[in-house]
Amino acid sequence: MSAPTEKTLNFGLRYASVFGLNINGTPNAVGTTPYEGAQFKGSTAFDLTIPDARKIVGLGEDGITQVVFLPPSDAATGKLHVEAGDPVIAAQLDGTLVSTIGETTVVGVATDKQGFEPRVALMLYQAARGIETGQVYWHTYLLPSAQVVRKANPMNANKAETEYQIAPNRVSKHLWGTAFATGVEGFLQAQILEFWSNYPLRIAAFVADGTVVDFSFPTNSPAVQTTGIVVWDNDTIVATGLTKTIAKVTFATAPAATHRIVTLREVAG
Repeated sequence: MSAPTEKTLNFGLRYASVFGLNINGTPNAVGTTPYEGAQFKGSTAFDLTIPDARKIVGLGEDGITQVVFLPPSDAATGKLHVEAGDPVIAAQLDGTLVSTIGETTVVGVATDKQGFEPRVALMLYQAARGIETGQVYWHTYLLPSAQVVRKANPMNANKAETEYQIAPNRVSKHLWGTAFATGVEGFLQAQILEFWSNYPLRIAAFVADGTVVDFSFPTNSPAVQTTGIVVWDNDTIVATGLTKTIAKVTFATAPAATHRIVTLREVAG
């Protein structure tokens, strides 16, 4: 199936997840078990704020001589609204730990780690429908690096909701490590990447051990087709020596130990 190019009507928020990052800025996988980040359960809205461009107006002879738009002096930011409380994600984003006292789970709020939250990546997608054909597509935002600040929910007569303030970093490469190129993406740096796909996207990361050749996807989310599976080995796309099925990718020769393996696939909606 070819990549979608149809104009779409985008709506809702269907999925939001966060990835811990290693020192290379790729998903922080451990071993050959697939790492797909952690899903925000109960996510209801993602508010994205793109600042206005700076406007420079030239004047002369009692009129306007020229108008120039320059890059904004502020950065793009976002807010994620989530109804489900999640101590594991809370600690991950705050840069703290989940502790246990007796039979209780404890995380800190407004700790001395504020301002030092770890870099993470975020992936969020929504449904989309083709304007002309009515076909269902998927619209995704991928933030390869961001600081996320959690605002713990208040207690009142309303439904509890946690708000996450998001500050995307400007990066020069994809989440799987491939650098942006003028001849490919048309830019060298970006805060946010925007995708359209025929099915929802999933990213799974692994760390090779020098022996394993099979890298399996989670059994509850196989790929819908092999043509949409893309694989990178230490930031380089793997074009040969690889067999793809909807359940896994198999290397003809085991990747070297400690190599970072990242896969992109489409899953059933």
